[in-house]
Amino acid sequence: MFDRFSALLTILSVTVVLGSAGCGGGPKIPQTISVKGKVMYQDKPLADALVGFVSKLDNKDVFPAHGTTNENGEFTLSTYIDPQHEVSGATPGEFVVTVTKNEQPDMEKVMEEFKNNPAMEFKKLVPEKYTDGQASPLAASVKADGDNTFEFTLED
Repeated sequence: MFDRFSALLTILSVTVVLGSAGCGGGPKIPQTISVKGKVMYQDKPLADALVGFVSKLDNKDVFPAHGTTNENGEFTLSTYIDPQHEVSGATPGEFVVTVTKNEQPDMEKVMEEFKNNPAMEFKKLVPEKYTDGQASPLAASVKADGDNTFEFTLED
């Protein structure tokens, strides 16, 4: 039987659980350093490309970082902590750099094609070697002090 005492105990338990969930203060936000750069491909700035910095080492203190190039091929990085936390910059460390740009076809055509081919892939607009964190020849060392500006030139 669910009487007043049981209801009060339930409310108190829920309050304690919800209260303690917020006491942790969220995740530990790492120190990040401002990182910017530029990507060139075929002697032109590469616009609308995704740039990823992936840790070279199995180091839990070096977080992956990402950015998107603008029309001049320029990017700034931010670091994803969790769904509620993303911070500007990158953690200091050694990184493999990936660059990805795929064709952006008409969404109606994509939806129609998807019905026939759920495993469809978009046409890559940069050489595949740059899209793979294990195969990319690009590297960067983000330092806690000093200039962290990088320029990458992609080759076919």
